[in-house]
Amino acid sequence: MISIQDVHMVYPGGRGRRAVPALLGVDLKLADGEFVSVVGPSGCGKSTLLHLVAGFGRPTEGNILVDGRLVRGPGADRAVVFQQAALYPWLSVAENIGFGLRIHGLRGEEYKRKVSDYLAIMGLEAFARHAPYELSGGMRQRAAIARALITQPEIMLMDEPFGALDAQTRNEMQRFLLRLWRTLRPTVLFVTHDVEEAILLGDRVVVMTARPGKIAVDLAVPFARPREWDLVLTPEFVEVKRQVLSVLRPELESAEHLERLMSGIGGEGELDT
Repeated sequence: MISIQDVHMVYPGGRGRRAVPALLGVDLKLADGEFVSVVGPSGCGKSTLLHLVAGFGRPTEGNILVDGRLVRGPGADRAVVFQQAALYPWLSVAENIGFGLRIHGLRGEEYKRKVSDYLAIMGLEAFARHAPYELSGGMRQRAAIARALITQPEIMLMDEPFGALDAQTRNEMQRFLLRLWRTLRPTVLFVTHDVEEAILLGDRVVVMTARPGKIAVDLAVPFARPREWDLVLTPEFVEVKRQVLSVLRPELESAEHLERLMSGIGGEGELDT
């Protein structure tokens, strides 16, 4: 469903600043209906990769294909969920959820039925006419996921969607997402900084190196579905987490070193002494 082929991404410099290489030769494939989690150090290019798949930009080199077609821009086959819910504050919850349907020209009874169905699926029926600011963080994120799913995209691109939530709400949203995924089975590319979350949700966990990001390891998660939440307490889960962290820790240290180095770069792109 998604084929990322030798993708490089360099952000151009300007005003005396050096160009920033973000991705370096990334190769990754996702099968139809697969759930792939991506982890890596801050600034390693995880979000850049997801945004390129979304069509928000074009790679400097390489190709990204979705269902065999070259990605040249955003498309209805891909929906994006960000860390912040990014709902339209002037629309009600129901209007936010149905926004994509209206963009596609759907009106009347079918529009009302679909919005009503998704309000029910998300447990938001009682809040249909509320403004987004009247909802909790978890409820806003449910509305954002509903807005993304209601047009039935083939691919869900999720950029740390639960990163801003408290631990309990995050747990609830993880369970909720997996229930939806089991029912609708979109292909999911899920960016997170939480290793346990990556393993618990994913069919595979991809670990990226420090910037410029490339694939350090692509690990199949060996646990059957559905998964119970006490799985994280088992020796088997701890062992998989240890494998991921053994790859991730050196990359985190490399990223910290790079940050210290970059903090010493002067305006003309030379190291301060």
